[in-house]
Amino acid sequence: MKLIQTLTILLLSTLCQAQQLEVFIFGTTHAFNEDHIELQDFEKAQKALVNFDPDIFCIESIPSTDTASLKEIWPNTMKRADKLSLRLENGLADSIDNPDLLKAANFYTQYDIWNAWYYWNTELVQGNSIEPFSKYNRKVTNSEFGRIVFPAARTLEVDQFYAVDYRAGESEFLANNNKVLKQLLFRFKWGTLNSYLKVRKQYKKSEKNGQLIEFINGPIFQNSFSDLIDVLPIKLPKTPEAQEVQDYWLNRNEIMADRLIQRASENHAKRIVLTVGSAHVGHIQRFLEAQGHTVYTYSEILEQQKTK
Repeated sequence: MKLIQTLTILLLSTLCQAQQLEVFIFGTTHAFNEDHIELQDFEKAQKALVNFDPDIFCIESIPSTDTASLKEIWPNTMKRADKLSLRLENGLADSIDNPDLLKAANFYTQYDIWNAWYYWNTELVQGNSIEPFSKYNRKVTNSEFGRIVFPAARTLEVDQFYAVDYRAGESEFLANNNKVLKQLLFRFKWGTLNSYLKVRKQYKKSEKNGQLIEFINGPIFQNSFSDLIDVLPIKLPKTPEAQEVQDYWLNRNEIMADRLIQRASENHAKRIVLTVGSAHVGHIQRFLEAQGHTVYTYSEILEQQKTK
């Protein structure tokens, strides 16, 4: 009997260990300032992602199965995708002889937008009139995907990205967030606002110095944003919107952490890269570490590269 119990404990221990993940959370901005974009060291960021050598790439994007989030954030994109789907069915698919372009179009019709962009290559389809792609090329090229994520993924020969975001109810969240900011002003919470404005000033300075990626992944930015969310209900106890803003933000980041774990399980992955807006890093890290997973930040990955 004791032998059976011992073997059971060892088996459960092995299974638990197998489920523990190593996650590199890479924080970024979704909109690089075009005046300073060429100053940023994108190659260093790409190298960090490549050297981590993940089993899968997860991204801050809405899964094609999350209809509520898609309808809230991308209703027009869904309409364009549905129109493209009809065009493909009515003969467009037969006229596309490039497999990557066809794969891109099929991803788009499934509302899997960033995988669609990943496979769409302007050099292969110059003059192509597929509207969803030709219309937004510049926006994608200068995003974190065009500058960092896609080049790194191509080096690693990544087949696809796994979306983990959740944004249902975001319009209400943004309205509440505006009310909270006004309350901070009206109730003279100058310490909270001054801390935020100070970080914004440092953000601008790092951008001009070509150190933006390092700054938004560093402790000053990360701690300031996480601390602000954590104290909102305490700073504004008589403002119900403050609690609602905190609840939504924490819930969104917890869902992203849970979806990452689910994607890892489905793909038998142990090492995962997650690219998200830098404001999400701290809370997602908190949720993952609370479940026993190991999380690496950009700063830690850079330090590891120095010692190799």
